[in-house]
Amino acid sequence: MNNILKAAFKIALSISLLISFSLWSCVKTNDDPIGIKGNLSGVVNLYDDGVSPLAKEGMVVTLIGTDPLISDTTDIQGKFEFKDLAYGTYFLTFSKPTYGFTMINNVYHINKETKLNEQLSFGQISTTEITEIQAKDTLGSIYIYSKTNPVGSQQEPRYIRIFFHHSDAVNHQNFEHYSQVVKAVGDPANYRLNPHTLEDMGFKTGDKVWIKVYGDSYNSNAYIEPIKEQHIFPNLNMNSASAISFIAP
Repeated sequence: MNNILKAAFKIALSISLLISFSLWSCVKTNDDPIGIKGNLSGVVNLYDDGVSPLAKEGMVVTLIGTDPLISDTTDIQGKFEFKDLAYGTYFLTFSKPTYGFTMINNVYHINKETKLNEQLSFGQISTTEITEIQAKDTLGSIYIYSKTNPVGSQQEPRYIRIFFHHSDAVNHQNFEHYSQVVKAVGDPANYRLNPHTLEDMGFKTGDKVWIKVYGDSYNSNAYIEPIKEQHIFPNLNMNSASAISFIAP
């Protein structure tokens, strides 16, 4: 009988300890949610459509994926901060009048203090218009000549971007390849393409290549739209000359 009582006592004690531990765990989790929230912050640098710095305050930063949406506005130092933000993956959008709307995808917030280390430099929408485009084959290289308004100089360069396609419907949304931001000086500005560069773009000798040129900003604010995975160029100046073509050498 004593053995039976001892066994029963051990079972009761085990159950009691299990219940007590479970209750303590619940209280601990609810009252002290350590490791599920932290601060997310960053600093932006703002420029005109060239390289001249401008006031950093007044850019609205919004966290896509929060309900309701959470936003902050940069201060005079360009800083923004979201305090006590639940850990997770966020998409940050940035907007300010005269600046192209832009986005940073997949910001992983998993620390007590998450600071965006990348250089957040944003430019204003381009004031550079493209008034004329020409292309000439010179000794096996294609030179693209773009007239800009205003005209770029070494002291005050302008900036452009070129889009390429096999189709005459080429534009900033319909392209097979695009250049990086190109520094444009002189009247007209020129940009050289050698056959290897065109081949790397997917154009073969004899292909008809269509191009369209737009004014862009040095800090172009370009990003990839996360749903359709489209390349977006928010700072382009839409006042541009018609597309032209050339034959790949």
